[in-house]
Amino acid sequence: MKIKIILICSALLMLTLNSYAQQHRKHSGNKTTLADPGEDDYDVKYLRFNLNVTDTSVHISGDVSTTAQVVADSMTAYVFELDTLMTIDAATVDGVSCTLTTSGSVRTLTLPWTLAAGSMFTAQIFYHGVPPPGGGFFNGLTHAVSSGGTNMVYTISDPWVALDWWPAKQSVDDKIDSVDMFVTVPSGVADGSNGVLVNVDTSSTPGFATYHWQTHYPITYYLISIAVARYAQEKYYHHFPGSTDSMLIQNFFLDTATFYPSYKANFDSLGLILDYYDSLYGRYPFWQEKYGVCYTTLPGGMEHQTMTTIGVPYTWTIAHELTHQWFGDHVSYLTWGDVWLSEGFATFDEQLFYEHFWGPAAGFGRRNYYLNMAFGDACGELYVTDTTTANTLFYQPTVYAKGQGVVTMLRYLAPQDSLFFKGLRTYQQTYGFSNASTADLKAIMETAYGGMNLDTFFHQWVYGKGFPVYAVRWNQTGSSVAVRLVQTRSCPSSYDTTFSTPLELELHSGSLDTIIKVYNNVDTQWYTFNWAPTIDTVMLNPDIWTICKQIGHAIHDPGLGVTTIVQGALKVSPNPSSNNWQIDGLTENTALTLTDINGRIIWKGKSSKGTTVIPGDKLPPGDYFLKPGDGNTDSIKLVHW
Repeated sequence: MKIKIILICSALLMLTLNSYAQQHRKHSGNKTTLADPGEDDYDVKYLRFNLNVTDTSVHISGDVSTTAQVVADSMTAYVFELDTLMTIDAATVDGVSCTLTTSGSVRTLTLPWTLAAGSMFTAQIFYHGVPPPGGGFFNGLTHAVSSGGTNMVYTISDPWVALDWWPAKQSVDDKIDSVDMFVTVPSGVADGSNGVLVNVDTSSTPGFATYHWQTHYPITYYLISIAVARYAQEKYYHHFPGSTDSMLIQNFFLDTATFYPSYKANFDSLGLILDYYDSLYGRYPFWQEKYGVCYTTLPGGMEHQTMTTIGVPYTWTIAHELTHQWFGDHVSYLTWGDVWLSEGFATFDEQLFYEHFWGPAAGFGRRNYYLNMAFGDACGELYVTDTTTANTLFYQPTVYAKGQGVVTMLRYLAPQDSLFFKGLRTYQQTYGFSNASTADLKAIMETAYGGMNLDTFFHQWVYGKGFPVYAVRWNQTGSSVAVRLVQTRSCPSSYDTTFSTPLELELHSGSLDTIIKVYNNVDTQWYTFNWAPTIDTVMLNPDIWTICKQIGHAIHDPGLGVTTIVQGALKVSPNPSSNNWQIDGLTENTALTLTDINGRIIWKGKSSKGTTVIPGDKLPPGDYFLKPGDGNTDSIKLVHW
């Protein structure tokens, strides 16, 4: 099926890579963690917003109270961030006015006393103004008009533009425990925000309504949002299968005749997608509050916790953003370098969505699409080492495309597929409502895989650059098949070490084919198999489980010998086996090494005179490889069931 694709960026969708680079502005440079070390002196516990906003202007006014606890030995100043175009009308700490100083967007309140470690305090900032002008995606506060003429104002704070519309501490690893959001808008205008809608007060100020939203789930600063427009609300309860529990789904759609029924139908799929992801990762984390969407003109989607802001209402976009409620919102990344733990998983889930609802061919097409995108950067590295710009943080060929490919390969490495999803459920349970690093995920998956060492995998694919490139040759003599892989690297100047990785080869003959899993860990490697049908082609990576590139087509090379050590003088029986294997034809005292499909050594020994027994009685079912000798001899594939 031909699919029209709109690229995603920061949970997010961008229309083109070229326009992406143009849509970042003022706050995209010189940012690694916090704008000022003083922000690390306190831990934010609670936020209370009192904002005045209209649907026709980005002018904003009001106050924000921050209740926090001192975590430094002592604290003499309260440091936060607010754009210089915002005017601060008053500032207090625990009700006492404080002296304000400004250095760019960093604002500092000098305290009239010293706060000791463990002290609680509340800083209240009264302000007003018009945020910096800008366009594109990461715009802080945006005013737009829909094609049907509906005015709207909505926020984006990712990655560092929360300061455009509220006085913030922009730290990904300081989750806020709870938030009260009061937004006063003109009558007839609605506000969508995080958590539960507690009340709509239409009586306090004639001509205006105040929406009060409240969340008690920990939330990262960039996931706090508002969206105001003349919305029509859609509310219903979703019932969890096999349970008496239910959760609120609350959507805000444009109240115009131009809101497409097809868009509405796509949003109505939320319950089905929710149930599917629940089955994979555990129940939707914020089910006791809600999930919903605010429809805007945003050129994509942004996974604001419990209330996604979205402007491209395709079902796969909806699925991508919903995944973030687990990966990114529930478990947030510990540092900006770990951003692939959010975007890589959400992009990976697109293929799961495609396959589950539209079939295996659709899932394959999605993997293939992102594989080709990953090829767009021959030296791309997944872990973001340059966290100074939004361009590098949300770079599509690596953080998204390579990220989903690495998650796919991590799944492929699992001894059983169920262990992959078991590991991810454990990851959610262990780090839920908190933050996790790449190292944390690695440790969880190693345990889930029965103690498998994933050092090489993460070194190559997460922290390393590029991907392997293969030239493939093959030959067949009778029922003996030989395949030779020659590996080079897409980025040899940066990563000269041979990639060690499992791969699949598909032997194809007319309407017949068979897929064989091999392990590649040297630059030139031979594999031999028994397969009687006459081969017409050999395919590398047929189901796209691995990030790798093939040079041209596999070449049939009649001069490629089928080595006799595997198929000639040797006799292996039984193979497959449910116990041990017996091998005849080996020279006495030949060194033998048995490995699993991941290259891990299972057993070493030497051949006997006559029949040699290879122990397999205690091995789990799967494919194994026996290498006779210490040189470049071929491995014998042994199957245990």
